[in-house]
Amino acid sequence: MTTADTALGAPGADPDFLYFAFGSNLDEARLHIHCPSARMVSIARLADHRLAFTIESRNTWHGGVADILPSAGDEVWGALWVIGGAHSRPLDEQEGVFRDPPAYRRYRVTVETPAGDVVTCRAYRVVAPHPEGIPPSPTYKQTILRGARALALPADYLTALESIEDNGVTGGGAH
Repeated sequence: MTTADTALGAPGADPDFLYFAFGSNLDEARLHIHCPSARMVSIARLADHRLAFTIESRNTWHGGVADILPSAGDEVWGALWVIGGAHSRPLDEQEGVFRDPPAYRRYRVTVETPAGDVVTCRAYRVVAPHPEGIPPSPTYKQTILRGARALALPADYLTALESIEDNGVTGGGAH
């Protein structure tokens, strides 16, 4: 079996899957650290949810990291990626699914693309969200913005992301 076979989900491997990214994994370079097979499908909108920062990343990002919370009338824009099945576990590991206690859990969402396609896919939600939220670090916020701009998310959504107050703590980053 070649590396390419493994990256794209060779026979016997987990099936490829669709993943809705709304935080640091909007940034393709960041996502490719753990999921080099990820290929962009489209931008997409998750209705009746809002972006929140409800868990702290002390070691990597030095501040709050993204979550999606149900919220009638709100929307979260993100990226719809197809990822090779061999990278399912590495993505779960990146999201802290196997930590004790777990940070995030898989969450099925239905998103809509600008072309009108309705797609059910994987996303992640914080297991025990902090009720007041935790401001993100400038580095984390800029990682989200870099991905959002590269994907050309809607201008009003970019403006909303830009207006998020960060915690002013420098340092931190991908890994």
